[in-house]
Amino acid sequence: MKYLAQALAYLVFSAIVGAFSVWPEVRLLDPSEAMLSLTFSHAGQRVGECRQLSQKELDELPPNMRRPADCPRERHPVFVQLSANGRVLFEESLPPSGIWSDGKSNLYQRLKIDAGDYALSIGMNDSGGRSTMDSERSFDVDIRPGQNLVIGFDTAEREFFLKQPGGGNGS
Repeated sequence: MKYLAQALAYLVFSAIVGAFSVWPEVRLLDPSEAMLSLTFSHAGQRVGECRQLSQKELDELPPNMRRPADCPRERHPVFVQLSANGRVLFEESLPPSGIWSDGKSNLYQRLKIDAGDYALSIGMNDSGGRSTMDSERSFDVDIRPGQNLVIGFDTAEREFFLKQPGGGNGS
């Protein structure tokens, strides 16, 4: 009798787990929507220029602190703006990370958009300010329902790229 009760309990538990695996139905996107992901990590330019120390200044420093140049650690925030068909979808100033504000600015933003044809334009200012963009790029894309397009930034090439599903990069 004990084994029968235990088997019945396992059966009921399995039925409950099975029911919750298919119900209620969860949809992250409507059938006509797509996802646009904007993600990168980039360090803004330094706030100030390096300054050469004079011999007198070097002599005043302890021996373990003597170095020929004094360079500030702090970096500018990175300003990012993403537009689609002339309408701003995302705009934010990203502060540098780190206790001394000397690290990279990090961005991970997901935007739900309607599927369709878009003229995407993205710009970034990493030298302080918002009036001009240091890096800009435009993409003409046809976004299908349920698709996830990713926009990233290649720090070495200093340009944005579009990652299409299936591993290819778009232009």
